[in-house]
Amino acid sequence: MKDPRVIVCAGGGGVGKTTTSAALSVALAARGHRTLIVTIDPARRLAGAMGVPITDVVTPVPLPAAHGRLWALMPDPRRSMGTFIDYLFAEEPEAKARMLANKLYIGLADAAAGVHELVAMNLVARAATDGDFDVVVIDTAPSRHAIDFVTYPARLASLLGGRTVAWLAGLAQRSGGATAPRGLLSWGTGHVEHLLARVTGPNLVRDTADLFGDLALVRERFVALTKRASELLLGERVAYALVAAPTAAARDDVLFLAARLVKLGRRPRAVVLNRADTEAAPWVRALREGRGVAPSILEVLDVLDLERRTRADAADGLAVELGATLPWASVVRLPYVEASAPEAIVAALSTELDAHLAALLPAVG
Repeated sequence: MKDPRVIVCAGGGGVGKTTTSAALSVALAARGHRTLIVTIDPARRLAGAMGVPITDVVTPVPLPAAHGRLWALMPDPRRSMGTFIDYLFAEEPEAKARMLANKLYIGLADAAAGVHELVAMNLVARAATDGDFDVVVIDTAPSRHAIDFVTYPARLASLLGGRTVAWLAGLAQRSGGATAPRGLLSWGTGHVEHLLARVTGPNLVRDTADLFGDLALVRERFVALTKRASELLLGERVAYALVAAPTAAARDDVLFLAARLVKLGRRPRAVVLNRADTEAAPWVRALREGRGVAPSILEVLDVLDLERRTRADAADGLAVELGATLPWASVVRLPYVEASAPEAIVAALSTELDAHLAALLPAVG
């Protein structure tokens, strides 16, 4: 089993995080790394950035620049839980049928916050184990809390490996499993069970017990996969890249995420500053140098030039501030790319990122 290096890209909304993640994966593949890019963003922007179909199974990305060394995975929030259950219960079809009918499971499967990220990372762990990849690039949701998901697998592994599951599984056994008569009186005389039923209602207690009873059948497989996901996210072979743009909001998001990582015992390896370096477009220079250009056109060009210089000045100031505040993190500046097609922007940025791969990849021995 190959142990891939992992790059987690995080940042606020509107900073080009998914585009940067896509460009980074293309640059890595072009350099010869077998690369898997994954998005756990429920908005599913990755397919648009790549300009190619991407599904909730590991799919080759047929971009010429990737030279056949790039794959993508975009778990669908509506189907990822089902895919995960199919894997867990591959050898327990009866338990799987009970799980899919369990009302508590149905409620969890429909809960967007946390559950999708947790399931997606377990699917990533499976793909990383089975796919023989050199690098996995993870595109997170655009949120200040996007980093929190890295703690979910370890916390769940601890829960599943502890006494809680065994106790709840015992409730299911005392209730007689799926074939026994239902009802509070069939649960025996345990005072704790009676108290739970009085507080939460017999149906919730029954559904909880049954769910964990069925999970107990596949607990070893679940714990092993969840621990693998935790290793990928918090091990020595992971690097965090925070993506920003030259705006005050993006700066605040980066500083917040950096502080959150420090609390988790990690530091961002790099900050990618998008739209930081700009030059006048060739067509602007051509217009200025042309003869007989109307004064109104020149006024528009002046406005565009002022906007470009203002953005560049903001990027200069932010780069200095981030370098002083996060001295351990490399600041990677990327240019503003003037293109309408997202895949053209990805291609241009991948070329720019090629020179910065050493600063973005995890430093491992």
